[in-house]
Amino acid sequence: MRWTARRALVGLAIANLLWAGSYTAAKETLRVVSPIELNSLRFAIAGLFLLPFLWRGWRHTRLTSADIPRLALLCLCGFVLNKAAEFTGLNLTTASDTALLIASESMWTALLAWLVLHETMHRGSVAGLMVGALGVYIVLERGLNWPSLGSGRHLLGDALVVVALLFEALYTVFGKSSLDRYPGLLITATSIIGSLVVWIPAAAINVAVAGMPAMNTAAWLGVLYMAIPCTVVGYVIWMVALRYVGAASAAATLYLQPLAGTALAMLVLSERPTLGTLAGGLCIVGGVWLASRRPSAAVVAAVEAEALSG
Repeated sequence: MRWTARRALVGLAIANLLWAGSYTAAKETLRVVSPIELNSLRFAIAGLFLLPFLWRGWRHTRLTSADIPRLALLCLCGFVLNKAAEFTGLNLTTASDTALLIASESMWTALLAWLVLHETMHRGSVAGLMVGALGVYIVLERGLNWPSLGSGRHLLGDALVVVALLFEALYTVFGKSSLDRYPGLLITATSIIGSLVVWIPAAAINVAVAGMPAMNTAAWLGVLYMAIPCTVVGYVIWMVALRYVGAASAAATLYLQPLAGTALAMLVLSERPTLGTLAGGLCIVGGVWLASRRPSAAVVAAVEAEALSG
């Protein structure tokens, strides 16, 4: 198929819709497996499909000794600590909350780029951060309420999702120089397969302590969906389509994730977000829109590496 800008935008929309389904699929799968087992199965299956990219990529790319610690850090932030916090949080909260909170990823990336890389922060970005932060607070507290830390599973789960986003933002900020030197798909394949060094032993310990999970058809379908359409297909589409459209145009398709993710959670899981949660989600989307009107280099990098949150 010959790619055009219009077809590329359709591809980006499809990728976002695939990622939007990950929260519902993961929530359903977590009914019978732990977050550790989910991550180990997902990345092991995805790793099999990404192994050819890894093999071919590093055969034609020179890896320096200085790159190894950086790649290890990226693996730790992007696919170990991030995914551990995200799916532990999802196990405690709702898929709709997670879909709405995930939309604030580029907001945290811009903040860390300002703090760590000392990048310029435009007034629109500052306004976006303030509005988005208000939205995150509203989602956490289910409305404009006084802080009630420790008030329940949902709050703890939402907080862990926010922590996961901070690790995701660190992945993007620290990986910015690596993305300039190596193809994004190669870095992702390396990080995913490298994360199995942690996930496989952790899953083995979990099974030894708690026993084998009672995997059913729905759980296997959830794992396969997250491994292949979300992790492999969605990312490949995203990386190919970005060659034909700019990051600013691609950013517009990101709003499909929280909207479709919330709709799927309501349709499939019968979740009913509160008005406060929906209001917070609108603030997050509005804050991201304000921040992306004049995006910093870090926000552009976040768009280019967006598949990593799928």
